[in-house]
This record gives sequence, C-alpha cells and structure tokens, in this order.
Amino acid sequence: MQFNLEFNIQSYWHIGTGLEGGAYADALTLKDEQQLPYLPGKSIKGLLRDAFKKAIDNNWFSEQVTTNDNNSFELIELLFGKENTAGTSKQGLLQISSACLSATEINFLTDNKQAKSMLYKVTYATAIDETSGVAKDTSLRSMEVTIPMTLNASLNINSAHPSYKAFSTGLKEQFYEQLNLVLPFISEIGAKRHRGLGKTIVTASQNITVNATENKITGEQ
Repeated sequence: MQFNLEFNIQSYWHIGTGLEGGAYADALTLKDEQQLPYLPGKSIKGLLRDAFKKAIDNNWFSEQVTTNDNNSFELIELLFGKENTAGTSKQGLLQISSACLSATEINFLTDNKQAKSMLYKVTYATAIDETSGVAKDTSLRSMEVTIPMTLNASLNINSAHPSYKAFSTGLKEQFYEQLNLVLPFISEIGAKRHRGLGKTIVTASQNITVNATENKITGEQ
C-alpha cells in the first residue's frame, strides 16, 4: 500500500537547522543539497504519530489492533515503532519520505538561480518590556523563512515488516479512512507554529497502479 501526502503550506514556515547565518539571519531554514526547501520524513512521522495519538485519546478508534487470530497489537507501536529507555528502537510499519517540491518545480528552480532566491525571506522579531512597552535591549532576532508552497511525500506500508500480517488482518481495510480522519490534527508545521508560521492543510490520496495485462486499474497493494 502506498499513499501520497500533500502539504499545502499557506503561510511562511521555518524548519530550523540549528545554524546561524551571520549578518544574514540568526536562524537558517533547512535546505537540501540544491538549496531547496523540504520537510524531513522524520518530522512528518512525528506529526502523524501525534495526530494518531490525539485521535486515540479522543476515542475515535481503539488503541489496540485485534487480528483475525485474536492477537492484539498497540496501534501506535505497530505503525510508528518504539524507542525504549536503553536507546534501542523498533521500527514501525510506516515508511515516510521527505516532502519535496514537484519534479517540474525542482527542474525549473535548479535552472533559474534567481528564482530560487525568491523562495526565502528574512523576518525580524523583538521582545517587548511589559512595563515600559519598549523593545528590550539586544532582543532583536532575525529568522530565515520559506514562502508558502505545496510539498508532497510518499507513505508506504512495509510489507516485509514482521508485523505486516497483523496489519493486513486487523487494520488494512481501515487505515486509509483513519489516515484521513487524523490529518486535520496537523494544521501547522515547523518552528513558531503558535506565532502564525507554518499554517498547513494536509491531505492523503492512495496511489494506484495500472495492470496492463488485465487492462484495469487496481489499488496499490
């Protein structure tokens, strides 16, 4: 099973690198080797995990997945894996790519360096003294942000995972519906989400393949 996740980012957004840009900006945004913006797959996985957790906490669906042979699995661990206190991790069923611009956009921006520079701008913020109403000394900070855009990521179910059978017998028919139910919980991405950055609408679609022999369209399995 394979799905496409579309991130329709509707405001300036910032995925930080932890690096400073000298006189240009105090905080730089994450870019790939071609200096293009992207949303890391690890960040997407964390957003989805939180969304599923919120749905479970609100009793939208069961925390446990029960298979046809009456075995029970914890939904979050089954999908996203688990990291224990010893630092070792267990992989979940979901494999998520980074969210990137379309191939057409990437090709255009790669060939037009001047257009690429228009993807970013620097914003400024300062802390205000509550008593005097005046900006605090040395509080001015600059941040590089990325313009609104649409990014796409792929989400795959790992059929080679040891727990795939549990998924296919207990959750497979429900997963697409559950995915669409939880996505509205993801309404912002990146840093400064509570200050207007990263407003996002996320949607999912299931990829399909064409069976040329039978000349019919089937869902990706």
